[in-house]
Amino acid sequence: MIRIIFLFCLLISQLTQVSMADEQADLAKLQQEIKKLQTWLKETESEHDKLSEALRQSDEKIGGIAKKIDETRTLLNQERSRLKKLKAEQSQLRVLKSEQKQQLAKQLTSAQKIGNQGSIKVLLNQDDPQQISRMLKYYEYFNKARMDSIQTLIVNLKRLNNIENEILTQQNKLIKTEKSLLKKNKQLSNEKKQHKKLLVSLEARRKEKSNDLSQKQKDQKRLQKLINEVATLLDNSVRKQDARPIRSLKGKLPRPTKGSIVKAFGNSNSQARNKWQGWLMKGYEGSAITAIHHGRIVFSDWLRGFGLLLIIDHGDGYLSLYARNQSLLKSVGDWVYQGENIATLGSSGGFKEPRLYFEIRHKGKPQDPAAWLKR
Repeated sequence: MIRIIFLFCLLISQLTQVSMADEQADLAKLQQEIKKLQTWLKETESEHDKLSEALRQSDEKIGGIAKKIDETRTLLNQERSRLKKLKAEQSQLRVLKSEQKQQLAKQLTSAQKIGNQGSIKVLLNQDDPQQISRMLKYYEYFNKARMDSIQTLIVNLKRLNNIENEILTQQNKLIKTEKSLLKKNKQLSNEKKQHKKLLVSLEARRKEKSNDLSQKQKDQKRLQKLINEVATLLDNSVRKQDARPIRSLKGKLPRPTKGSIVKAFGNSNSQARNKWQGWLMKGYEGSAITAIHHGRIVFSDWLRGFGLLLIIDHGDGYLSLYARNQSLLKSVGDWVYQGENIATLGSSGGFKEPRLYFEIRHKGKPQDPAAWLKR
């Protein structure tokens, strides 16, 4: 399996040298060839493949639902923030309303006093025509200002009330949607557990086949032939340039997740009978996986032995791999920046515990993440 991912990385690295004019066309061709590659992988083992395919479908369904849950929660947070702002604005308007009431009360008291004297009488008591004109304008301004204040306040309160009702309705709808998605996620998780039990029963057969070196060599030859055919479709790729190449940030890159390291680069891997070529990192299911550096998504799909896998091309032959994800938040062709959420941590691929398997490769050769990432 490690050889397969190594060869797969060599395939992906072909993207690093294609002209900008042909980039989209070559990307589409690459996606088609990747699908052919995965179809070939699915045909290598019949009985085990049926269960693995069922597990893959379950992983992808769970990943899709987890992504929708994440999007729903983001919308909920946005609506809650908007609702909070509206309530603050409404509170301010209520204070303003109280102040305006007091002001209007004073105005009415003044108007009442003038009314008791009689506005006509007050005007008739004036001998100066200019004074009379000013008094008339004052009465007009006084009444207009009072009515404008009342009308403005009524309009604002109605507007806020309508928006708040609309947000509450939308928020209730989103909450119902989230509950529905969580329910489906639970159902799929139960289904996934059943698949894992079946996979365990076939583990012995899988190990026997893995010991068949001759068969493995034949498999590798077929795989290499397919990769060579894909490679002929591609030239050198011109990509969007980042301010700083990844090689200049060696030892300064952020970790893809906050969890501790369970297996480090070079540790013995008893299951695969070789050494770990990356990091296996502990974490909580559904927690964020972030890009270690600017780059382009060149693979975002399910791969045997790695579950939901995402690969970023950082240019100059450098790739970063993120495996066993619960969900994939980016698609092939997407550009991502350093620290951007690209996936959620999980246990896809038939693994028992939520873990992130992470690799850095240069021209297909595994690199020790400890030399690249911050401590």
